[in-house]
Amino acid sequence: MLLLKHPKTGKRLEINEFWLRDHCRCGECLNLDTNQRRYDLLDLPDNVISTEVKYEGLQLNVLWSDGHKSTYDLDFIFDSQLDQLISRRSKSTNLTPWNRCIILQNESHLRFSLPQLYSSDEVLKSLVQSLVRYGIVFIDDVAPTPSMTESALRRVFPLMKTFFGEMWTFSDKPDHADTAYTKLYLGSHTDNTYFCDAAGLQALHCIEHSGSGGENFFVDGLHVVHELKRRFPAAYDVLCKVQVPGEYVEKGEHHRHTAPIIQLDPLTQEFVQLRLNVYDRAVFDTIPQSEMPDFYKSLRQLLQIVKDEEQQWSLKLLPGSIVLFDNWRVLHGRQAYTGSRTMSGAYVQRTDFLSKARVLGIIE
Repeated sequence: MLLLKHPKTGKRLEINEFWLRDHCRCGECLNLDTNQRRYDLLDLPDNVISTEVKYEGLQLNVLWSDGHKSTYDLDFIFDSQLDQLISRRSKSTNLTPWNRCIILQNESHLRFSLPQLYSSDEVLKSLVQSLVRYGIVFIDDVAPTPSMTESALRRVFPLMKTFFGEMWTFSDKPDHADTAYTKLYLGSHTDNTYFCDAAGLQALHCIEHSGSGGENFFVDGLHVVHELKRRFPAAYDVLCKVQVPGEYVEKGEHHRHTAPIIQLDPLTQEFVQLRLNVYDRAVFDTIPQSEMPDFYKSLRQLLQIVKDEEQQWSLKLLPGSIVLFDNWRVLHGRQAYTGSRTMSGAYVQRTDFLSKARVLGIIE
């Protein structure tokens, strides 16, 4: 181990020398155009050590036993440690958990006009900031057609292609083996629990509705999980650990994935994803029968919080407004409806959502 002292802060740090050699940022070790490593890890001797170490201001010069010379920014070294990563992750995402009362007070922060979105990158950044903070935004003044819906969404994110397509239009015609393709009540849920990597965002646009009913409702999974942990800590622990299988089957498609209902960041233990869909649950065979009572009790306690009227924000989606929401956080559902109703929608991959937020300097 190499003991370093930051000349400005006085902070001391023990560094593994192989790690330090592996993190040389010179042009021989790092492709400065692509920001990718130039070498295989096995190209470095496993017993490489420093033979000479010199401080020059806020830089560290190291001569290595393999003959290589490295110059490091000391801030880079001190900022690239686990404790700093955990601190940055905890501070970089300013999330606002909400229930119905809170979101109604902040609804003005969720609305964005499509003409302004087209013409201003600052408006686009504000939209992504609100999407990160609240998990839901609306794009207004959109012509109620699938093509304009697609144009509006592509202004912000690339679209995710699934077996539903990139853009999909649905009504009560049974085009897929999914309850959404009916007129029935659809309880609060997240989509794609049967995918290995569920969509990060979902967009919905009501193209037309000639009947009654069909009001949509949204629930903040972040707020729900906080409430579960506060009120039923044992249930929270169970739902963070038990592997729950989801499944989707139709002709030509069979998707299945197993993961906990609540997923946490492995470093910070903060909320990452609520994976909740009672419709897509597969045969539950991942725990012994003796553990079933605790699981079902825990799941029922979670669902009771989700169904609490204080948690549900209900509104009628009207032609001209796209709702875009975080499918890893915000649950959605709808009331039963009558008449003819056509919806257009799309998914966005989680990685594309987070990439955009990082590029805009919103998250770490």
